Amino acid sequence: MRTKRLGVTGLAVCLLAASLTACQGTGTVPETKGEPAAEGGNPAKKVSETPAELVFYVCVNGWTEQQFMDTYGNQIKKKFPNYTLKFVPQKDAQTLPAVITSGQTIDVLISSIGLTSNFLLAYSMQDDISDLIKKYNYDLSRLEPSTIDIQKQLAGGGIYGLPASTTSGALFYNKSLFDKFGVPYPKDGMTWDEVYEVAKTMTRSENGQQYKGMTMSVQHLMQLNQLSAPHIDPKTSKAAFTSDSFRQAFTNLSRFYKIPGNGLIDNKYNLVSQQEPFYKDQNVAMYAALSTTARTFKDAVNWDVVQLPTFKEKPGVGPQSYPTYFYLAKGSKHRDAAFQVLSYVTSDEFQDFLVRDGYSSILKNQGGIMKNFATNDKNMAGKNVKSLLPVRFADPTEKTEFQAIADKEMLAALVDVDKGKDENTALREAEERANKAIETEKKK
Repeated sequence: MRTKRLGVTGLAVCLLAASLTACQGTGTVPETKGEPAAEGGNPAKKVSETPAELVFYVCVNGWTEQQFMDTYGNQIKKKFPNYTLKFVPQKDAQTLPAVITSGQTIDVLISSIGLTSNFLLAYSMQDDISDLIKKYNYDLSRLEPSTIDIQKQLAGGGIYGLPASTTSGALFYNKSLFDKFGVPYPKDGMTWDEVYEVAKTMTRSENGQQYKGMTMSVQHLMQLNQLSAPHIDPKTSKAAFTSDSFRQAFTNLSRFYKIPGNGLIDNKYNLVSQQEPFYKDQNVAMYAALSTTARTFKDAVNWDVVQLPTFKEKPGVGPQSYPTYFYLAKGSKHRDAAFQVLSYVTSDEFQDFLVRDGYSSILKNQGGIMKNFATNDKNMAGKNVKSLLPVRFADPTEKTEFQAIADKEMLAALVDVDKGKDENTALREAEERANKAIETEKKK
């Protein structure tokens, strides 16, 4: 993989809220079949009992060491008392290249699939762990299949990391606004066309206050689009914005911003301007975004949630899975020790811990684990939490090393549409810009 210049960054990561979690089997890695058990017995046990310092990096701006320890570290430390955990915080998109330049080794990089190209691939930190999976007899069949399919796409048949949790897309709504205007609440199973009509009804001006029917995390919804339309053709490394499926997915969302009164603020798109009016200003009726966004709302707004609407041509097909992965970083001096952590965060034991805090399981057979979903989060009490994940995920699209470029130009096309340009022209021009930027990147 080509190494990217350290001064070059992907799309500003502050736009993305990553979901972080876990799942696999018994909480331990079984003894390798056929491997001699003479000295040390179980090889995984021997590795886990050997002292090692592991350095963790979470690809989300502003995560503190306390947040890392509460979410992952304390449980990992409890399982592996002989490991010393070191956390490197990310301030902005320049932090990781600075850390690499300093010579600091990273053992485990934690990233959503949406940020994987910006960090793991952009700085050539990927390391195929297929040898460790074989060495420790790790059972991939226990994991939700699409999370592994995504990795095999990414690694050309190999695997760079194991999923810790997943999220997807959902439709949040402000119950108080629907009550105020006497409009029925959204419900599960609605189509995009039906939600579009609701958005038109809820977009209005009253007593000098402009209310919007719907805002969205467009970047996430396009990455997880239900038509499984990729941004980049993985065979040619060229943008695929003018493909029929991508155009349909894009136009389905862009039409909401053409509703009079529901457009972008000052013809600019950013996630803050889409999300905060929903739960802070409370002048937005519906907000479509990652399911884990629910953790942001707390009790600030009288909200509930339903499934993300579906395309009428694809009934029952929800958005794609959006996993967070624990990646073993290239250059780690403790590959085997780090792999024990990757295995553990996919265990039933760790999965149950995370599910109780409101993170979604990535086990194929979840059993009773999801019955405990968000039981430790009082703000989820009484909410329609079963709809935070679709019944059926759409097929995953491959996220290439040029995903950040594609995201940036796709959002630029949305702004152009908001300014009055037709979708076909906006997408064609965005595709041309993306392809030029990709060619420039290839030469670096």
